[in-house]
Amino acid sequence: MSKTKSLYWFSLLLLGFFIYSCKVQESEAEKVKIRLKPHPTKFLVQQLLDNEFKFNTLSTKASFTYDNGKTTSFKAHLRIRKDSAIWVSITPLLGIEMARVLITQDTVKIINRSSSEYFVGDYDYLNTIFGADLDYQMIEALLTGNSLDFEINDKIYSSIDRKKDLYFVSTEKKRKVRKEIKKDKGKIKTQAQALWLDPITFKINELLLTTPQSDNSLNCVYTNFKNPINSNNPQDSIVNQLVPHDLHYILKTDTTSTIDIEYSKITLDNLLTFPFNIPKKYEQIKQ
Repeated sequence: MSKTKSLYWFSLLLLGFFIYSCKVQESEAEKVKIRLKPHPTKFLVQQLLDNEFKFNTLSTKASFTYDNGKTTSFKAHLRIRKDSAIWVSITPLLGIEMARVLITQDTVKIINRSSSEYFVGDYDYLNTIFGADLDYQMIEALLTGNSLDFEINDKIYSSIDRKKDLYFVSTEKKRKVRKEIKKDKGKIKTQAQALWLDPITFKINELLLTTPQSDNSLNCVYTNFKNPINSNNPQDSIVNQLVPHDLHYILKTDTTSTIDIEYSKITLDNLLTFPFNIPKKYEQIKQ
């Protein structure tokens, strides 16, 4: 496959990639050895929600590294309007844009400038390609280190993971999750979300999502938590917020792929635009 075609399909993969599960890794902050106190599940879920990253708009520059046996790296500009739109401009060489992505609640759009092609479609097309249950909220949450919503009827379990000194919250019991990570006999039979929470900040350090129908999983590790920048006063950070600046994903499907994302400073609440103009001569890729 040519480099230009690879860039196009990688843009698609970038969208489908943010769907599944998480891997164990030490927090970037120096961990203070503390004795974790048991808490009810309801308390941990409320702390998780209270400490979610909250914003109206977000903008940042990011470095992406993708590895599926061959490593590809590129720079990108990322903009997000909460619950509305995610815009990515991919610039792998000399600051020249090679691809642009716009994701909204019901539509996915991609421009591949290197091959003069574009795609406009819905999530069903991508879910068919990746064997996923992808939606806008999942992508936005995984890009910002937030949790996915638990279903109202979900039975939620919690415990202390003393090996990691983190709180564990999941729709499956910890022993089943551990077996899933090890790919042991006790395979999880329903789509599951497992979270490991920092005992001080209650931010998500690790996230595991599994999709047993397609035997896919995503391992996510969030580190290097920092305060975002206030757009009204760029000299000040927003001290009551924390957002991960280093994100590591391991996607397991028929093969194993990884994506590492490193954000530079994140600025909140700028007045952002999300331009997406398709040149007339570009060829549409059909669903």
